[in-house]
Amino acid sequence: MIRDGDVFEDDYRTQILHRDSELGALSRLLEPAVNGTRAEDVLVYGPSGVGKTSTVRWLLRDLFQRASVTTTGIECSGLTAHQIIHKVAAGHPKSGIVHNNQSREALLDTLDEIADEPYIVILDEGDIVPDLDVLEDLLSVEQVSVIAITHQHIQWLDRLNAAIEPYFPADSRIEFRKYHVPELMDILKPRIEHGLVGDPTREGQLEWIADTTNGEARWAIKSVLAAAELAVKRGHDEIHRRDVADSFDRAKRKIREDNLESLPVTYQRLYELVRLRGPVDGETMKATYNTHKDRVFEGRSRVVKWRQAWNYLSKMADYDLIEMPGETNSKVYQVVDEELEAPVEFELGEVPRAD
Repeated sequence: MIRDGDVFEDDYRTQILHRDSELGALSRLLEPAVNGTRAEDVLVYGPSGVGKTSTVRWLLRDLFQRASVTTTGIECSGLTAHQIIHKVAAGHPKSGIVHNNQSREALLDTLDEIADEPYIVILDEGDIVPDLDVLEDLLSVEQVSVIAITHQHIQWLDRLNAAIEPYFPADSRIEFRKYHVPELMDILKPRIEHGLVGDPTREGQLEWIADTTNGEARWAIKSVLAAAELAVKRGHDEIHRRDVADSFDRAKRKIREDNLESLPVTYQRLYELVRLRGPVDGETMKATYNTHKDRVFEGRSRVVKWRQAWNYLSKMADYDLIEMPGETNSKVYQVVDEELEAPVEFELGEVPRAD
């Protein structure tokens, strides 16, 4: 029943559907690079699973094919500012060998020397970047422009210093909304055509999946794959109603596992702190963090204060990993799935739980 499981992966290259206005706005901001001048900086934001990264990468591939515009994509999860600058310099085709031990200043000098034409840098998972002053470094290079991809644009903008904020004016911020049901159905059909043998779905199942997955393309796509996997496991020749009904939780769990695994180790330790300690109220969570923060950031050069830790928790709430006051409807801090453990060793020891 499953011809090619890769068709259901996030990085599968396919036509971008129902993002005409977003593509139009991106094209307008990046078009100067086609003419050999620096592109505008862009902030792309929206909930998880709505095609932000895939749409940006699709358009940049098109720019390269049309005008050989130089681009690089940086997955910021777990990277320091220095590592981001290193990857940006090393990602340029003229860079040659860029050593990890080069200083920040040396890396920027190299970047300034080789980036003599427009160079567009994607900072994916931009809200994870611990030090957004790295933008000031990157944008000090005349031909470098940045596309930052985030979940929460207001929080991200609040973290910018006064020198950088003008680079991201209102008309360079592009929101990606959730999809409508008919749009999701259009997105699912080619995945089924290329990823499954024939069309094992029954009438109404595609609409059911599109309606249940709350406008999130990733969840809908993974649910189709999960339904097919369940059908195969159960010996069905086609996808049954029970397979679809059970697919949503199976797909969500897989997405959460992937999201948790992709996060930096400090985030994973913080997740474990919530999993082992929760559910707790805000004051208890703050006190617990302050007690264990040295263990959360063990091996790191800097331990962050509660406010920054709260931003990390907010990111995990965006990923549907935790529930927390102010970000979800929850009144307490707790993980969404208590059975899902982070792939990291972290123990609280003897700490009394709240009543």
